[in-house]
Amino acid sequence: MIHLQYPEFLLLTLPLGYGFARWGGFRPAWVWAAPVAGWIVLQAFVTGLLPWWFQLWVLVPIALFLRPWLRTAGVTGAIRMALVGLLLFALAGPEWNRGGDGIDVVIVADRSRSMPAESHRNVLELIKNIESNRGPGDRVAVVTFGSRAHVERELSADALLDHYKQEVLPDGSDLNDALLAALNRVDADRPARILVLSDGEANGASPLSAARRARETGVPIDFRAYERLRAGDAAVRSISLPETVSPREPFQFSVSLYADRDADGTLRVLRDGKLVASREGPFLTGTNRLTFRDLIEEGGIHNYRVELQVEDDPLRENNVGAGLVRVDAGPRILVLNSDGTEGNLAKELRSARLPVDVAVAGTHPLTQDALDPYRAVIIENVPAKEFGRIKMERLAQFVEDLGGGLMLTGGQRSFGVGGYFNSPLDDVLPVSMEIREEHRKTRVAIAIALDRSGSMAVSVAGGKTKMQLANLGTAECVRLLSPGDSVAVIAVDSSPHVIQSMTDVDDPEAIARRALKIESMGGGIFVYEALVAAGKELMKAEQATKHIILFSDAADSEEPGAYKSLLKRFESSGITVSVIGLGTKKNVDARLLEDIAKLGSGNIMFTTDPAELPRLFTEDTMSVARSSFIEKDPATQPDGIPGGPLADAVLLGNLNLGTFPTADGYNLSYLKPEATAAVISTDEYAAPWAAFWYRGLGRVAAITLEVDGQFSGQFGRWDSYDDFLITHARWLLGGDDPDDVFVDLAKQGQDAVITVELDPNRPGKGSGEMPRLIVVPPESPGGATPGRPAPLEPDFTWTGPDTLEGRFRMDRTGSWRTLVQTRGGEIKRGPAVTLPYSPEFDPREGQPSGSEVLAEVADLSGGVERPDVLDVLHNPPRSARTSSLLPWLFIAGIVLLILEIAGRRLSLWERLTDAAAASIPESIKPRTWLPRWSLPRFTPTTRRQRAAAAARTKAPERAAASAPTDVQPLNDQPRRSSAPSNVPTDKAAPKPAIDVFAAAKEKAKRRLK
Repeated sequence: MIHLQYPEFLLLTLPLGYGFARWGGFRPAWVWAAPVAGWIVLQAFVTGLLPWWFQLWVLVPIALFLRPWLRTAGVTGAIRMALVGLLLFALAGPEWNRGGDGIDVVIVADRSRSMPAESHRNVLELIKNIESNRGPGDRVAVVTFGSRAHVERELSADALLDHYKQEVLPDGSDLNDALLAALNRVDADRPARILVLSDGEANGASPLSAARRARETGVPIDFRAYERLRAGDAAVRSISLPETVSPREPFQFSVSLYADRDADGTLRVLRDGKLVASREGPFLTGTNRLTFRDLIEEGGIHNYRVELQVEDDPLRENNVGAGLVRVDAGPRILVLNSDGTEGNLAKELRSARLPVDVAVAGTHPLTQDALDPYRAVIIENVPAKEFGRIKMERLAQFVEDLGGGLMLTGGQRSFGVGGYFNSPLDDVLPVSMEIREEHRKTRVAIAIALDRSGSMAVSVAGGKTKMQLANLGTAECVRLLSPGDSVAVIAVDSSPHVIQSMTDVDDPEAIARRALKIESMGGGIFVYEALVAAGKELMKAEQATKHIILFSDAADSEEPGAYKSLLKRFESSGITVSVIGLGTKKNVDARLLEDIAKLGSGNIMFTTDPAELPRLFTEDTMSVARSSFIEKDPATQPDGIPGGPLADAVLLGNLNLGTFPTADGYNLSYLKPEATAAVISTDEYAAPWAAFWYRGLGRVAAITLEVDGQFSGQFGRWDSYDDFLITHARWLLGGDDPDDVFVDLAKQGQDAVITVELDPNRPGKGSGEMPRLIVVPPESPGGATPGRPAPLEPDFTWTGPDTLEGRFRMDRTGSWRTLVQTRGGEIKRGPAVTLPYSPEFDPREGQPSGSEVLAEVADLSGGVERPDVLDVLHNPPRSARTSSLLPWLFIAGIVLLILEIAGRRLSLWERLTDAAAASIPESIKPRTWLPRWSLPRFTPTTRRQRAAAAARTKAPERAAASAPTDVQPLNDQPRRSSAPSNVPTDKAAPKPAIDVFAAAKEKAKRRLK
């Protein structure tokens, strides 16, 4: 947009225009000045509502205004007029506004735990209020922060923030990072302010550094403070525990308390949730240190929690402390089965003096703390549904991030038939469980009926809706099928909608894409209608095996109708029905879904975790499309299925297998590319019976035989049975921790500093190679978020010839575990550190309050406190950046001046006109039947001018009337003419002679004008 610094100079057009019209022969079409004047008046009322380029239409009436004069003035006159216009425009001081109108406001909103309880809703309302009061050209951006800053929305002139979309870690306040993120949103060409809505209790880098940068860029930082009462606060500062103790080794630990006043109260110390000690007050002003003793028998990690109870404490969030002790009882093995009884596997391991614990898979928590005492976990013929997705995620993390060992054994409830395909453990296992075409025995037709009612539109953790996850499950189901199979997809609410009619699976990706586009809409699902529609589609199929997968909400399955008689007809037609219910068996419609699956001779699967849906769909599909558990054929294999060892079995350890026994059954799977097989079947499948590989920091093995059950066969009675299992278990445990690496950990506020000391006589010293530091964050509360927290890998720095130091930020509460991997691949488990509460609740002894921090930031950057936040929109700190147009006008003026002089001196315009006319032959000049239109000239004339024009018109007529007439004498004979008789006797009057010198002189005078 163009701004004029001195628009009053444009008033010079009035006297100049009068002078040109009065003495310079300037005769424009004045009627076209009316729309220009009207537009100027209109702009006085609508300034800023229309973009600058919309005013370019004014050039059209201006051109028509000048057209009559330009006809007589020619090109030279037009150039001279342009020069005069440029001069007037330059005198007005034109500048190009690079930033436009309005102001940019970047709101920085604090979402940390230290904010008062009701403040978060108030902050969101203030943001909405600012956005709804934006003026023309105003833009608003939003940055939220906790432990880290997140850009909620970029600068926008019309967007509204209904709710926060970014996930913020609330255990920390990095105000400096948030201010830097806000400054990065600022446009240097526009006026901008930053508005901070926070309590100011920052615990990251000092926000004053960001305030100095804001001052340099001319962006003030305003604030509105949300203070929280701290007077009379009592807090637990720390709990000092030994890192490692032996079983039954007495040890001493201390608890540090802080109080800013004398207070009575009680301190309670709990270990693993059980009270072990307590101490009564009073607690004096300042730091109080209390000492306790304890003794632990069981190995593993033990959590200590300290609780301080003080009446009238204004800040109870910091009345807790936490720490942990690792009791080093040696490596142990955890065996998980379905009933918790000790079978042959556990007995054989105990016989080798390996510490073993046996637990029920469905009830064991499998958290980081619960798994810490164990080096290896063995899953003995347990279906995946007994774990659920979250527990399987924890087991995968135990292997890949914490360096543990894992082994899965076979049976009719394990591997593919047990639902491990597409589970979190699928990527961890050394064998794959997909359906391979060459091993298909039957062809199937499947109809999938999906609930797309309104309840499926609810978003779940991870940002996806329930409907999207059901679509993903359908797509995975389709991808498992082969060209010889058929599939149909039906979306159901109050009526069925066929998304894909029954068709051969020739292009599974195309069918999957259609399924992924299903959207939630309509009311509840009508179960009977869904079953009828699926049955109609299956009647079109030619396959002998026909199956329906019904997905429905266990709390909203309506209109079952006469489903029992319908299912009886399905049974007579060979159609089976499985049900996947989103919910639990306690939901109101769960019994209906169970009855449908029972009468339909199919599976019933309930889940409250929508992220489990893709796995459940594939589990049911695999159970129908292929039996992945291979049993012996009594006719051809009376002694069982044969198998044989491979040479790579020695990589497991000192394993002398010799002749391998037969088995009565195994789980069909396939060796992954990077895995190693120890034993394979010698039947048509050549499938791995024992395989292993390294995964992440840990080790994983798979024994697809049933190690203890009806299908063990001769393998369960084999003389080397115990040696086979013990060798696998010892390989899972790995070696001992390296004793040439010492790891120490210290807590510094929200940071943890880890120090590693290496053996001075280590091989390869001086090569520059350093160990690798892995930090595993704590699990989210309740494990509600999908997946697992990604491990951190902070960089080490050398602080000495044999000493390294690393640092990492603890951005969430809980226990952080550390591991150091040496260059030889060995794993050293380092200490763990606990962050009991947000560092924002730390006692601020000797530190400024949050309001004082905000006031200092504002003062340093030129900002102010804003009780009324709307004032920030009306107080721009600077003008938008502009660029002067004078250099460009100067260049344009020189070009026009040179062009005008050249045109006069060289007669360019006359030459061009004559040359153009002469170059066109008369015969090819364009002709048209259309009439030539010309705009009338609206040049106003006075009465005197009209009289003079009329006199000029009548003068030739009077002269012709008064001229003498030649009279022929009567007595004279007419003269003979020598001209032919057909030539007229009247001759045209001779043309007056042209004075060449006068014409040249007149032309020269015109050039000098």
